[in-house]
Order: sequence, then structure tokens, then C-alpha cells
Amino acid sequence: MNGKAFFVFALGIAASTSCATSGTGTPPPSGPTETTTAAPVVGPPTIAWSAMSKDQKKAFMKAVVAPKAKEMFLAFDSSRYANFSCATCHGDSANDGSFKMPNPRLPVLPNSPDGFKRLMADKPTAMEFMSKQVKPTMAQLLGQPEFNPETRTGFGCMECHTMAK
Repeated sequence: MNGKAFFVFALGIAASTSCATSGTGTPPPSGPTETTTAAPVVGPPTIAWSAMSKDQKKAFMKAVVAPKAKEMFLAFDSSRYANFSCATCHGDSANDGSFKMPNPRLPVLPNSPDGFKRLMADKPTAMEFMSKQVKPTMAQLLGQPEFNPETRTGFGCMECHTMAK
């Protein structure tokens, strides 16, 4: 088994093991249960984000992205993000199951370099957190390069946030 296959296998085992408890650290009661054959969690680099099915994306987000995002946001501001969930990033679309992005309920970002300079001056801690932790981590987890302003490609702020008109 090569390194990538082992990683995907181990990730699948970890995800299924972490979901096998009732939240109290004890296994669920034994007895007759319905058997399901869930596919292992897959994601970049094994399968490109753009090539994943909706179910694969949902499983990958739940097993890999959400736990890492929650860890980062709680470390940044544990009181503000104490109730971190899918809705923290996806807003109302987490509730309807569409998980659409960008999320218009996240802070709207400026549409000019001067606007971004003002935002950096007004909210330096949040902007540093987003630009140095959230954006690069999300790009890496989704197997994408970070946004490149010259080519206008890659994972950037506008994947999650909307821009002022």
C-alpha cells in the first residue's frame, strides 16, 4: 500500500472510529444494527475537490476540513467561535443542505486595493488570521494553490466571502 492509499485508509478508519461513539467516550450499545457500507473518506490529493461527488465533498468536509477549521477558529477566538459548526462558514445553506459558497452573511470584503488596506488597518488581527492561517490551510486541505492575483486563480478570500459592489 503506497503512502497516499495508506493515508486515505487511515483517514477512513479514523473517521469511522470517531463517529462510533455516543459522545461520552463509550461505544454504542451492542445488538442488532443496520449495516451500511460507507465508502472511505477521500479527498485531495487522491481525488481533486472539483471531481468529488456532493457526498464525497460532504464526507471530506465533515472528517477533515471542519475539524481543522474548528481548531483554528477556536484558537483564534474561543468565545466568539464556541459554537463553531458548518453554519459558521456556510450560513443558512448549511441548514438547507446546499452548502453554497460564497456566503453572503460573512463579512463583505472591499472591492479595491485601498479598501483592503483600510480593512487591514481597521482589523489587523482578523485579517492576519484569515490571510496567514485560514486561506492557506483551506487551500492546502482542498488541494488548491493559494489565490494568485496575476493569474486570478487559486483559493482566495472570495471562495467564502462576497465582495462589495
